[in-house]
Amino acid sequence: MATKKAPAKKAAAKKPAAKKAPAKKAAAKPKVSNVDRLVAAGVINHDHIGDHNVAVINKLRGPEVSALLNLRKKMGSAPEGKDHLRPNFPV
Repeated sequence: MATKKAPAKKAAAKKPAAKKAPAKKAAAKPKVSNVDRLVAAGVINHDHIGDHNVAVINKLRGPEVSALLNLRKKMGSAPEGKDHLRPNFPV
């Protein structure tokens, strides 16, 4: 008895790998501390915070700092010279 042989498979032609476009590097922004962001936005007064407060504030994550900035925008700024009369954040 004769057995049938499977037809020979043709070698698949390999396509050359597509070249990736070189990634463009954006200009790196200098890292700004959380304290600097909050002071610039008027959320906290730089004169009223100590070194231990700076360490804690700088440990905050980005979304937490953004939430504080948005809250200050909604509450409005404290009157000049009377920022001690009103808490910075709702209690």
